[in-house]
Amino acid sequence: MRQQFGKTMKLHEIYEGYVRFKSVRAIASKILTIDKQIRRSGKCKQEDYDWLLLKCEDEGVLNGLEKEAKRYTNFGRMDYGEGAYLTSASEFATALNILHVTKNKLDASARTKIQQATDEVVHSAEMRELAKQQAYIDLQNAYSQTDNKSAERVGALADLATGI
Repeated sequence: MRQQFGKTMKLHEIYEGYVRFKSVRAIASKILTIDKQIRRSGKCKQEDYDWLLLKCEDEGVLNGLEKEAKRYTNFGRMDYGEGAYLTSASEFATALNILHVTKNKLDASARTKIQQATDEVVHSAEMRELAKQQAYIDLQNAYSQTDNKSAERVGALADLATGI
């Protein structure tokens, strides 16, 4: 029981230390570093890439990056301090753009996988057999409806003939 509590505390400490209390600047810096590694060598550590994928879905990070990028942006003022402000705005905006591009790639990949799975199911032998069964049932239903209408007409004609 004691070991289980210790593990829980360690996971809690990891969450508190590495997820909740990172500054937006540190997150932006890490995103830019991972992107630079991918652009340079075409790959990065798997754990870094997984972290980047998680950050693509994190609305808090996306909102924080957008807010910080706006805060450091020069909105056309001539008396706007140092160039470091614009560099910071550029870093935040670039990190935000990287997250959006990565999210779009993930969404496109997921749509492709769903479409491929759907195509495989639609073109499978089981689906062809189901389509044959449905066509047979539809044909039987159409035949029985036509047969019922024909029987009703014959009955109506027989009633007319006996009435004459």
